Amino acid sequence: MTMIKNIVFDVGNVLATFQPKEFLNDFYKDPKIAQDLYTLFFEERLWHAYDQGLYSGATLKKVAIKRMPCYKEEIERLIPTWARYVKPFDRSIQLMKQLKEEGYKIYILSNIPEDSYQYFIENNNIFADVDGGIYSYQDRLIKPDPAIFQLLLSRYDLKAQECLFIDDKEENTQAARQLGFHVITLRNPEEIEQKVREKIHEV
Repeated sequence: MTMIKNIVFDVGNVLATFQPKEFLNDFYKDPKIAQDLYTLFFEERLWHAYDQGLYSGATLKKVAIKRMPCYKEEIERLIPTWARYVKPFDRSIQLMKQLKEEGYKIYILSNIPEDSYQYFIENNNIFADVDGGIYSYQDRLIKPDPAIFQLLLSRYDLKAQECLFIDDKEENTQAARQLGFHVITLRNPEEIEQKVREKIHEV
């Protein structure tokens, strides 16, 4: 039986909040603006390219304004202000620290744009104690592409069967599982410690 030695955390909805519909509704207060910009950024996949490092925040703004010039002012206010709405989950951060103290290696594997990464570094560095990480914008790879998981393994000389990967999206945990990772698809961040402890003891 192979022991879990490495815990690999996603960021959004695992270590910190990321609920774009809720954020946009709160940010703009106008449901039509919020829905139109959600469609633009998320359904038309502009945010996907932003996460992948194909767009900087400045480029994202230009592309978005070109597509929806009627919302020029609203889009200019959004980037990179949105990062302030991403709040760490204390329970998850504490668990990450506990696991490190217990001897596990801690890694991050996140679809994250540069603006958000820099905001975390400067304001509430949730990456301070990790042993390594793959951040999508840096390597131009994005989950669930198997290549991003393979990069984590090769860069840090890890074995998939010794890694537990935690993510909130089924397509991402499925991709990791196919490569041999142990996985948790986290539906409720409040349950993270229970789920992680159960999985560690199960393996």
